[in-house]
Amino acid sequence: MSKAGQKSVFRWDSLTEGKAKKLWTYLFLLFIYGMVSVGLSHLSEQKARKMYRLVSENRKLKAEYVMLKSRLMKRQLRLNVYNRLKDKGFILPKRNPKMIVVKDE
Repeated sequence: MSKAGQKSVFRWDSLTEGKAKKLWTYLFLLFIYGMVSVGLSHLSEQKARKMYRLVSENRKLKAEYVMLKSRLMKRQLRLNVYNRLKDKGFILPKRNPKMIVVKDE
């Protein structure tokens, strides 16, 4: 309903002239800064998740290493004792020894 002689409150020229031109530049730079900061936060979260996954995998592998090392040491000790006693005529029993529990009175 604007008449031909009246100026419009919102004109495109007012958004591209003078100080408004600087405003668009600042808004564009602010937008770029926001996009970069979102991208960097996304990358840092990805790295944090990867580090957490690797730390948990490292713990599992350490536990497996300790378990295998203890088994190996037991087998080597048992084999060493067996080889020493084999020359003297001792043989390994086929069943495990039973534990005897003595109750204190």
